[in-house]
Amino acid sequence: MLSFLETEEAREEAKKMADEIISSASIAFPSSESFPSSLISPSTTFAVLIALPPSQKEKKILRGFSGTPGGNLLIPGYVPPCFSASEWTRTALINDERIHFLTDEIINGKTDGKEERKRLTAETMAKLSALYSFSTWNGERIKLPENAPWGTGDCAGVRVINMALRRGWEILSLAEFRIKEGGKLEFHVPCKERCGLLLPQMLGLDYLYADEDIAVIDKKEGMLSVPGRGEEKKDSAAYRFHTLFPRSPAECTCHRLDMDTSGLLVLAFTKEAKRTLSMAFENREVKKEYEALLEGVITEDEGIIDIPIRLDIENRPYQIRDDERGKKAVTLWKRLGVEVIDGRKYTRVRFYPQTGRTHQLRVHSSLIGHPIKGDRLYGTRHEGERLMLHAARIEFTHPVSGRKAVFTSPAPF
Repeated sequence: MLSFLETEEAREEAKKMADEIISSASIAFPSSESFPSSLISPSTTFAVLIALPPSQKEKKILRGFSGTPGGNLLIPGYVPPCFSASEWTRTALINDERIHFLTDEIINGKTDGKEERKRLTAETMAKLSALYSFSTWNGERIKLPENAPWGTGDCAGVRVINMALRRGWEILSLAEFRIKEGGKLEFHVPCKERCGLLLPQMLGLDYLYADEDIAVIDKKEGMLSVPGRGEEKKDSAAYRFHTLFPRSPAECTCHRLDMDTSGLLVLAFTKEAKRTLSMAFENREVKKEYEALLEGVITEDEGIIDIPIRLDIENRPYQIRDDERGKKAVTLWKRLGVEVIDGRKYTRVRFYPQTGRTHQLRVHSSLIGHPIKGDRLYGTRHEGERLMLHAARIEFTHPVSGRKAVFTSPAPF
């Protein structure tokens, strides 16, 4: 995650929080001698989250810390961890006495207890991991992923997001930081190794970036960009985004990706941002790159496909070539290499679409005799196979700041 709603307002709230910790010499709110600021280690991360409860106008502040400063699971003024602290303490003590006894035996030269200590320690850690519980964008609860690294779910950002979701509060902004020497703040983003295992499930989408105006997600293959017709097709990137951020327009996508295509998708928090970016896409001011695996071997290094296409009205949503009535469709491509998968040869290419017609890359690939691997409409899809097409890079002008914005996502295949 590059950044998730780290606004100036959240950074200012973080600065106020750090100033109070330093001036009071306590990390608790209100300050307490039982929780001195000396408990802060170089790795202690704090978080402030600004949220809005339903049907209220007054913003709320949630504070979080990572780990257990000074061995404390609970500190006044902060959200609790993502588990029951009392249950954690009880569970941690189940094998504690035996483990300490075995440790003393090992120190005294008796090595027979090493395997038992290892087994008991693993058993305790498994039971502790099972205590974690996280709220999601749609009110459900999830557990820690299997084989998650120890410490997953203990980050400050995850804790405050979890509490906001549990209470049904709308997340407005978030800042995660460490307090360095001299009171200087070091801001950072959620880590991929641990937070990256939880946040896409908790938030419903894999956010690469979000500010007050736009968000960029890494859409998974198989997810609709916008709701389809019927209740069974409601679930989509747009639906999940608007559910999590009801202040956003219901039609929040600035462009679309096919359900079978994965990769970068831009959404808007405001109607103004959506309107500006949608026009930029329509006017071809946005640069997009896709990566794909095509059936067969292409020997040329690069090329251009200039074939007009249109909807086959008798076979929706299928697109066909039509040199007379079709819309202009142009695709530049570069060969990245040839790969062998299950004894068959495929060519990996980079696409640079110059127009944005429906299914353009899929149709063009098929029309030149090299359909995209896993394409159920224009090629062949085997059971359990996905469409090997991924929106890997996007470049556009930010609709509010005017700065150039570039986002990338490596192909997952």
